[in-house]
Amino acid sequence: MGRRLAGLLAATLLVAFFACGDPYQHTNPYDPAFPVTITVSGPDTLFSSYEHATYSAQTLPSFPDSAIHWGSGSNLTSGRTFTIVNATPPLWPETYTSAVQAVIGPIDTAFAVNSTIPNIIHTNIWRHQGYKNVVFTQRVTHIQLRCPDTHACDTLSAGGAWSVWVDGLDALNQKIYALTSGTANPATGTPVATFVTRDTTVASVSPVGIRAATVTARKSGSTWIVATRSSLLDSLQLTVR
Repeated sequence: MGRRLAGLLAATLLVAFFACGDPYQHTNPYDPAFPVTITVSGPDTLFSSYEHATYSAQTLPSFPDSAIHWGSGSNLTSGRTFTIVNATPPLWPETYTSAVQAVIGPIDTAFAVNSTIPNIIHTNIWRHQGYKNVVFTQRVTHIQLRCPDTHACDTLSAGGAWSVWVDGLDALNQKIYALTSGTANPATGTPVATFVTRDTTVASVSPVGIRAATVTARKSGSTWIVATRSSLLDSLQLTVR
């Protein structure tokens, strides 16, 4: 009878547990099981070099500003808003994507790194987190041709050659980030512009790298060398004697 009574009591308690659900009330918002929503708002894409963009975090339920942290690892800042800089953008249409992350409730932890020498790294994991993916690029809004130092070129004799260059600026009037100087001209990559000559009987044009071209005079006359990038264009007049 004692064993049967114990079994009936255990069964009764088990039924009562599932009937009532989880007996622990998750009322502390820092509890990982407590439902918290973090919404990160701000620009989807940064188009100019050294462009600043500010992101904000809204939480449900509400948390104090000091509880909200941004970033990862040891590079953390706190507050309701966070500002980033488009510091190393690739030239449009190339892009890269990174996440702006807002987190709440650090938990100190440590993990071992597999190596020949044992190494323990101390870090934080977070009870609640929200993020927004941001696209980084640099979109040129203005181009200008030069030959190679001024926006004009000397007269050529038939058989002679010019070297023409194109510069690009974004909406903040910043030069193309990947071109560190006026003579930087990588052999491969996204072209700054395409080059054509309006009269191929007077001169021919051949691209060199991503921002320059060689123009060869063919016969006496006058024509224009045109650089085009999407809807942007600029031109230089060529006179062959």
